[in-house]
Amino acid sequence: MKNLLTIFFLTLMFTAVGQTTFNYTNDFKSILARTKDSADNLFYEKLLTRFNANDTTLTDFEVLCLMIGFTDQPEYKPYQDISTEREIYNMNGEGKYREALESGMEFIQAHPLSVKTLFEIAYAYHNLDNEDSAQIYVQRGRRIFDAMYFSGNAKTPETAAFALGPADGQDFIYKFVGADIGMMGSGSDDNGNFLDILEAKLDNGKSIQLYFNVQHATDKMFSGEDMKKIEDTMKKSEKSKEDDE
Repeated sequence: MKNLLTIFFLTLMFTAVGQTTFNYTNDFKSILARTKDSADNLFYEKLLTRFNANDTTLTDFEVLCLMIGFTDQPEYKPYQDISTEREIYNMNGEGKYREALESGMEFIQAHPLSVKTLFEIAYAYHNLDNEDSAQIYVQRGRRIFDAMYFSGNAKTPETAAFALGPADGQDFIYKFVGADIGMMGSGSDDNGNFLDILEAKLDNGKSIQLYFNVQHATDKMFSGEDMKKIEDTMKKSEKSKEDDE
């Protein structure tokens, strides 16, 4: 199955050059504005309702717009949320499927587009012998990966795929590309947008470098409120070390 996914992805990747109709620098702000307009078909709440209903008429573009809309929600804290997502992942890894399911369902109430959590919920349902529910959440996760690929084929910095958080590119490679992760780094495109750069190690022994645009995530991390929380955490850590000494 992993080999088939890899072949499928590479076929798309090398034959659909220029398939995207999204340009981050030109389109992100205008799309974000539309997701705030309740009269617009791309209004965030409208798209979220359809996404949560597994509406098959949602296009990849509309799912991408939903993701962009989420970056303006107060719950969007991409770097802080990694720890919660990993906790849910670890619960499943330890065979605590019911705990993982409960934590996952609670988390997606405020973070409905956490692709890692959606797949962990599906995995928990699968291991609890509830395959119908598992497929619902697998489908939602796949829609996010499809939208990421629609946003850019990830082959170059200028065609980087949109990712909500710093771990989404890794999950994209594991689950969508069907490859392992090699070296990880960061960089920027010609417009200065921050990129995660990940090596995808394929089954045939070859590797490809993939690019994921997370400029919006870094903007959020360095916003006033979040930056203050990070600084407070660092101060507490330093104070704790001093007390220990």
